[in-house]
Amino acid sequence: MLYHEQSEDYRPLFWISGRPIYANTLLLIAHITSFVVVALCISYLGPITVSDALCLDPQRVWHEGQVWRLFSYIAYDPYFFSQRSLWILWSMLLLFFFGREVEQYAGRKTYLTLYAALVLIPAVLLCLLGLVIDVAPHLNCFEAIFGVFVAFVTLYPGSMPTFFWIPFRASVLVWVMLAIFSLIDLADHAFTALFMLWASSAVGYMGMRLIGAGHGVTWLTDWIEDRQAQRLANKRQIKILKDVKETESIDDILEKISKHGVGSLDARERAALERARTNLLKRDQR
Repeated sequence: MLYHEQSEDYRPLFWISGRPIYANTLLLIAHITSFVVVALCISYLGPITVSDALCLDPQRVWHEGQVWRLFSYIAYDPYFFSQRSLWILWSMLLLFFFGREVEQYAGRKTYLTLYAALVLIPAVLLCLLGLVIDVAPHLNCFEAIFGVFVAFVTLYPGSMPTFFWIPFRASVLVWVMLAIFSLIDLADHAFTALFMLWASSAVGYMGMRLIGAGHGVTWLTDWIEDRQAQRLANKRQIKILKDVKETESIDDILEKISKHGVGSLDARERAALERARTNLLKRDQR
């Protein structure tokens, strides 16, 4: 695996009993803590009340301004309290094994930005989709965490993760998993979950490409750099043209003074001459 030099952004946040604690570790702890808190809330309030308060519901986001739903929907996995409770273990293992590798490559700040994008961008897209069609509320953290795995595969497509104990390259495995989870969502008519799965996967892939992983998105970065260079060139050209015009104007005024004297200047010409004198004094002070 490729590692960057150990600047502050790539070092542990702190150490506990000789073990390094990275940002990904804190994300893992935050997820587990939220599951515990939600479990306690469910025991007092009931699953329907808690789910209704946390789920990503586009209608409530738009009409009631409940913007916290854009991130609260990852508070827990509803399967944690059902017959498929091992899915939460699956999600945490994905985050534990692959989130650390992505953080080590990208750095702490970029990794946390990526994770925030994996949570918020699919949620915003779902809310926009909700303006066009009716979508079911969503409550699950798996899709965002799967986006972290897609980011890992984008970084190291030829790796063979030992976590799965199967002889598949990561680039093959990610498509196999996408196909399986998509079929599960289709079978359950969970079209919202299917949308979030593919949206998170796209964010994970594009996020790594934008920071230069693999071949990078060179066409996009080149376009942005060209636009910035063109903008600077235009500003410089405008400044040069402005200076030329001012110089030509001052030359005409000086010629008029030499022929007819200062008294021949009107108010506009006097103001232009004064501005030129002030700019000249400023340049001398530099």
